[in-house]
Amino acid sequence: MLFERAKEYAMSVIDGTNLSTIEEANGKEITTPEVCTQCKWFLEDLEKQKDDNYPYFFNEDFLIFIEEVLKLLNFATGIDDVTEKTIYEGLSPYQCFFFANIFGWRFKKEPYRYRYRQIDLFISRKAAKTFNAAIIIIILMLTEPDFSKFFSICLDRSLAGEIKDAIKEILAVSPLISKHFGKTPKTLSGKVECLITQSTFQARTSEADRNNAVKASCFIADEFAAMRDKKNYNALKSGQKSIQNPLAVILTTAYASDKSPMVEELDYLKKIYKGLEFDDRLFALVYYASENHLWDDVGLYMANPLRIEKNYNETRTNRKNALSKPSEREEYLTKDMNHFVPRNSGESFIDIEKLRLCKLEEPFDWRQKTVYGGLDLALTRDNCSFSILCYENGKVYAKSWAFIPQDRVEEKNKLERTNYWDFIDKKWCYACGDEIVGYSFIEDFILNIEKTMGVKIHSIGYDVANGRSTVEKLSNNGIKTVQVKQTHMILHSPIKLMQEMIYQKNFQYEENRLYEINFQNCRLKPNMSSGLMYIDKKASNGKIDMAVSTTCAMYLVEQNEILNKKKSFGVQTVNLKK
Repeated sequence: MLFERAKEYAMSVIDGTNLSTIEEANGKEITTPEVCTQCKWFLEDLEKQKDDNYPYFFNEDFLIFIEEVLKLLNFATGIDDVTEKTIYEGLSPYQCFFFANIFGWRFKKEPYRYRYRQIDLFISRKAAKTFNAAIIIIILMLTEPDFSKFFSICLDRSLAGEIKDAIKEILAVSPLISKHFGKTPKTLSGKVECLITQSTFQARTSEADRNNAVKASCFIADEFAAMRDKKNYNALKSGQKSIQNPLAVILTTAYASDKSPMVEELDYLKKIYKGLEFDDRLFALVYYASENHLWDDVGLYMANPLRIEKNYNETRTNRKNALSKPSEREEYLTKDMNHFVPRNSGESFIDIEKLRLCKLEEPFDWRQKTVYGGLDLALTRDNCSFSILCYENGKVYAKSWAFIPQDRVEEKNKLERTNYWDFIDKKWCYACGDEIVGYSFIEDFILNIEKTMGVKIHSIGYDVANGRSTVEKLSNNGIKTVQVKQTHMILHSPIKLMQEMIYQKNFQYEENRLYEINFQNCRLKPNMSSGLMYIDKKASNGKIDMAVSTTCAMYLVEQNEILNKKKSFGVQTVNLKK
């Protein structure tokens, strides 16, 4: 059964967690941490569905019906004699898991509704990506309500027809199913029609403003990483508001692109898997080779779960060529290892798991502590942040707040795919002003911090951009302010210090998920001439204001608590010699 095969795959993946060599596998799956987590959640959810209050259930009966459909479909192409099998017989374990999750999970109160609203499959080439898309469309055309409309979008016409061709080929060798479909049109814009439901499928390109009026029951964004932006994806998703059971599917391999929308999507997925965000209506399988396995067979298995040895041998040949021919490395890394290598995206600021090891179990006692402040003020409609740091016994203790425009909370929730209301309830964030952030609220917040927290502000470091008026007001109220220029010459040292303190667990912070998200979003860029690192706001993926304000404060900590004391110690040593 498809359900049993899906469970077997999930257990095999979990059993293979942390495997580092092919020899250790012995029938267990070598895969990515993200797939391991998804499999773990699948097995946990099967237990959770027994709780009456859990909103979803796994519909095994419908999955049996899907099995019967798959038994009537045949492979049109393939290797290892797969064309002699039905699709049901020839599905790989990962495909069983993939299809079972898409079609099996439903709402208890509305069993016709799929649990998952969005499906992401990030996978290397030669892993049946287009084939999977064709199967999804065929099943939906046979099972969704009459007159449903299905679409695929792709960057250009040459790629757009791939899913349509795959559907045509499968139907051509599956007479028991093809008799229920109309004749496949030869043109790209021609529609495939199911005669049972009068549902249609059409392949489209992702040209600007061409998909605004489309109402898709399901659409597939094929080679999503090749698209220039998410405008057409968002247009199609917006058109699904009146659809009772909408489904959006993202299928792609990696690309060497600076502005691919998949970079943002992968960052969002990583936040979900790390517990920074929550989205129980998104299902994803993320296959790629990790950095330390880009040039060995472990990486090959991580990126391609299809487990066809002939495909692996071809990839090994590509790897050999890439090692000796630099011009072929980008193609090998992106397509075979599914390693996203945008040319100017920068590197992560810190491993979020390392940062979480620094989270305090109990709130820090700030009373009578001397603190250094950091202030990041942005454009009036954007996020702002204020952070304080206390240096004590060789450790830094941090607390940070974000400030956002009151009337833009819902808009920001949608754009950033997060929940600011939760952050506001926990007082990690304050909504102030209206469409424009309330600078007077921020100023009063800072001016009252000594009274509300019992601290003594030594000084506040700030980025001069957008902050002259606020800084002047703080200075006029007796607070020492220090401009921290946002350049590699100034920021490299405090950034390096903060990284080292985090890895040594000498950086401590109070629980704040928004703070963690800001650090997760940060990207470092080296200056082209000096090689010194700085946080690049343009390369960073999402809001980083709390990390920036912390860096400004860290600059003051370094200057006053570390460098100055080293100088003082040096002077004392000279005096002693005299």
